[in-house]
Amino acid sequence: MAPPSSGDNFMDYSTGVYPNTSDQGMFKLQVDVSEELKTFENEILRGTVEKIDVETGKKAWVLIAPEEKPPVNELGVREIISRLKARVTKIAKLSCKTDEEIYKDMFYFDMSISELIAKRCDKWDMDIEIAKNIKDACIELVWDVLASSRDGFTAINLKSQYSRQEVSRIDNSEGQKRSFLGIPLGRKSS
Repeated sequence: MAPPSSGDNFMDYSTGVYPNTSDQGMFKLQVDVSEELKTFENEILRGTVEKIDVETGKKAWVLIAPEEKPPVNELGVREIISRLKARVTKIAKLSCKTDEEIYKDMFYFDMSISELIAKRCDKWDMDIEIAKNIKDACIELVWDVLASSRDGFTAINLKSQYSRQEVSRIDNSEGQKRSFLGIPLGRKSS
């Protein structure tokens, strides 16, 4: 089977099968984080909600409470989103982290976002009452991504959907270590 030409789907060379569009949609749904970041930016930071114009069918983000000021000004939106984009990534979802690594990442992110909000709250024209809610929402979003990387859960889940290979066990001299296509499952027994 010849490699695909430009514009075609990429071939899975291990099986020789082209992925179909429903598989691509499922893959994007499970891995892509851009929609979550866009929704977070608009709903949490800008105070808008997505509505559909009945006449035209066009979607638009409109203020939930037009008479109120947004939770954060544009400078705050940009700075908070840039901090989130460093943690909420496809690679973070597909990584293989232990509970300890996840807790450490969450601790450092919590400290980082707390410091950022404390130092920049006035510049962002953010009320202190809303600051805690925004911080908690940021932490929840990062937690969702990092929790999906626990012991390679998302990567293993995706691989099992697109592969017919079985889970294998590899014997080590130190004990048994389970792995799935080289991604460690659980912890090594000692």
